[in-house]
Amino acid sequence: MKHYKVTLVIISISILCYHIFKLFYLWADIPERIAIHFTNDTPDNWGPKYILYIMPILGIFTWLLIGLLVKRKENLNYINLTEANKEIQFSRTGKVMILIQNLSFISFILANEALLRYSVGIDSSLPLIISLTLLVICFIAPTYLLIWASTLKY
Repeated sequence: MKHYKVTLVIISISILCYHIFKLFYLWADIPERIAIHFTNDTPDNWGPKYILYIMPILGIFTWLLIGLLVKRKENLNYINLTEANKEIQFSRTGKVMILIQNLSFISFILANEALLRYSVGIDSSLPLIISLTLLVICFIAPTYLLIWASTLKY
């Protein structure tokens, strides 16, 4: 599990570093007011360009918060938890929580990347599609875990 966690953390940090570099690199090209909300692909709310710092900060905060849950996975609620299956349930839950921790973080960063790209006139569809896909995985993984745990014998 250590290799799994380290791999996801390296990927997450790499994406964050790339995004922060790109944010600083394009800072002069970003208009003072940027679109921050869209309805039917049309901007309908605007904000200062400094708002581009909020998503990475929220992503880091979320990553740290989920990290606290990962450290205390034995305190989470489980289905059909017994002495015989508790170690495998703790292990699988830990893996799913680490996956959610990193994928949600990457999703925050890629959503911000899409906003950054849109602000400077670069195609923003790929980071947005990847971000939404990662969020879907964040919902599918625990659902799968719950279904798996419900099939365990008492």
